Amino acid sequence: MITENHLPYLVPRDILQQRIRTFQDVMQREGIRLAWIDHLADRLYYSGSAQNGVLLIPSHEAPVFFVKKSLSRAAGEAGVDVEPYPGRKALLKRISQWLDGGVLALAMDATPAAVYAWLKSLDTEIRDAAFFIRMQRAVKDAWELEQIRRAAHQAVVLMQELPDLVRPSMTEWSLSIQIESRMRELGHSGTIRVRNRASDPGMLNLVSGDSALYPTSFDGCVGGEGLFPFSSAAAGRRELRAGETLMVDAVTGWNGYFADTTRSFALGTVKEEALAAHDFCKEVLSDLESLMKPGADLSEIFETAQKNAESRGLPPGFMGHGENRVRFFGHGIGLELDEYPVIASGMPMRLAPDMVLAVEPKAFIAGVGAVGLENTYRITESGVENLTPAGDALKSISF
Repeated sequence: MITENHLPYLVPRDILQQRIRTFQDVMQREGIRLAWIDHLADRLYYSGSAQNGVLLIPSHEAPVFFVKKSLSRAAGEAGVDVEPYPGRKALLKRISQWLDGGVLALAMDATPAAVYAWLKSLDTEIRDAAFFIRMQRAVKDAWELEQIRRAAHQAVVLMQELPDLVRPSMTEWSLSIQIESRMRELGHSGTIRVRNRASDPGMLNLVSGDSALYPTSFDGCVGGEGLFPFSSAAAGRRELRAGETLMVDAVTGWNGYFADTTRSFALGTVKEEALAAHDFCKEVLSDLESLMKPGADLSEIFETAQKNAESRGLPPGFMGHGENRVRFFGHGIGLELDEYPVIASGMPMRLAPDMVLAVEPKAFIAGVGAVGLENTYRITESGVENLTPAGDALKSISF
């Protein structure tokens, strides 16, 4: 069962079949007999359905999606065989028959420990498949790129329209309501997925002045007071003030895929310190764009860009104020906000065509606020394609 409204957005079956064949090639190379896929984004990637259940992929046979709920929806959405979840005992028996003494693999960064514990009762070797899954997902197919382009276009429209939404006496919260409403109008589903279970970001982080420097548990450099103490980083009750900056970090989305874009604005007159720091971030971004080529080592990209930045003299709070400082310049994005690859020191990966990354040099100035920007890029055969060309100036908003 599937509503006609969803038909245009299903993952094409030939795309799903190619993803599974690619993963099975890895399984055969690594000596893995069966893969257990239960993480939402992973089972959506391989099955085409986000219904609750577990996808089992044998190395040489057709996969089966065992669905707990909703079976009827999964039957209409998935591009693989669908069966009702038979219960733990029957499923273990089926797995044992598939394995026949072979190796079972699962994503140990995502599969619950309780599941791992009862799979251990099979008395077979269990390996971690997370790296293989995440590396495959890092390279986007043509269908994925189209969804990300649609998400990225939302950001371009949003950042162009944003100055007209700002009014004196607004709080961060009241402005974020206007922006989030517009994001929904543009097609955002309203939800964000991350692989890191310690994170619960919203689709927008809007911060002004020193609230951008507020400590955050989120693995990013932008703070934010939020409405309540549990908020990791989000718009709060602080009023927008002339002479400060406004930073808008938006995770736009379309059909399950995301783009990540940040733009900074000056509320009233642009302070020289803010303008200089923003121009510095633009130079760092330009450096990174020139370094991001197929085959480039991510750790070397980070180290070169960081060295170049330090040689110019870092502005205040570069890549985070105080304990908010991060040691990366960019991250992969797609079905989740925090995907591979990551531009960071010690990251043993190389760029490849059709990887998609959000790159975000930013600086944080006490008494002024945050400056800098973030774009989502596709790696091409020779360099990068900016999917979010929304201008790079520190625009002044009359205030």
